[in-house]
Amino acid sequence: MKKIVLLLTSALIASCGEPNLDQIHQGKYYWGPEVNSFSPCNSDNTYWVSYNWAGMEMSQYYKENASAPYQPMYLEFRGHLLNESLEEFAEEYDGLIRLSEAKQYSFEIPVDCQ
Repeated sequence: MKKIVLLLTSALIASCGEPNLDQIHQGKYYWGPEVNSFSPCNSDNTYWVSYNWAGMEMSQYYKENASAPYQPMYLEFRGHLLNESLEEFAEEYDGLIRLSEAKQYSFEIPVDCQ
């Protein structure tokens, strides 16, 4: 009986676990009226950014320290692309990217991130 309970518990835990799709992303973040976007370094793609509490400190830093609207800010974060339909302003982008953890951000853009 103990073996059956153990096997069922293991199977249940394995089936409930969602694979971690997060990767490290590096690029330029832009914010302003009707804009909340991320462009990976050395890429022509631009994504609408989605975040919850994980991006609040980064967002606040941007708003308090940007010297001009839509100023690019270097951002390194853990996150993943979402397979969701885009609406309103987000429709103009290549997709939706979810920020899970802001790792590093600065208004100094590295020269190898164009």
